Amino acid sequence: RPGRTPPPPRRCLLDAFAAVVGPRAGDPMDLVEYDWSSEEWTRGCFSGAPTPGTWIAYGPHLRSPVGRVHWAGTETATHWAGYLEGAVRAGERAAAEVLAG
Repeated sequence: RPGRTPPPPRRCLLDAFAAVVGPRAGDPMDLVEYDWSSEEWTRGCFSGAPTPGTWIAYGPHLRSPVGRVHWAGTETATHWAGYLEGAVRAGERAAAEVLAG
């Protein structure tokens, strides 16, 4: 792979990965780009948008434990739903619920 120079947009992405994760991330074996807007079921969106009133009516039920099962995931987040930050917060919330008994 010596002498291989990725196009500028990819180079910017790889430089960002390397800055965050480490130098090896700047030279991956492969990099796949995907056009999510052409995907039939996502229509290009990273997170679904419920209809007006849905979160108010059903949101709390997404987080309610069922017996010993505690739900966590970006969809159950109270902040940043649909993002990695929301998933992390939801995991922390569910873990705290379990620890609290």
